[in-house]
Amino acid sequence: MSTTTTFPEIKDIGFVNDKQMVVYLENGRALLIPLEHFPPILAMTESEKMDFEVIDGYNLSFLCLDEIFSIQELIGVGISNAKVESNDPRIGGVSN
Repeated sequence: MSTTTTFPEIKDIGFVNDKQMVVYLENGRALLIPLEHFPPILAMTESEKMDFEVIDGYNLSFLCLDEIFSIQELIGVGISNAKVESNDPRIGGVSN
């Protein structure tokens, strides 16, 4: 049995301040994104931040960057960037 996860589409974005971005979703929710997790966006000027494009509903692109940010990345802030500290080589640790 397999399951498919459907992510909500991005409708729009905005900026609360120079350190936080809001991603508005088609399901009526809004995500507050700390830009410290996305240094390329954090480093952009105000005018560069407003020059964006939503691609296929699930990806966010800024015209001044060569990087595309997926809804999965934006939702996964703090999870996908988590560091695993372990000595177990099966999960990326160092074997002795």
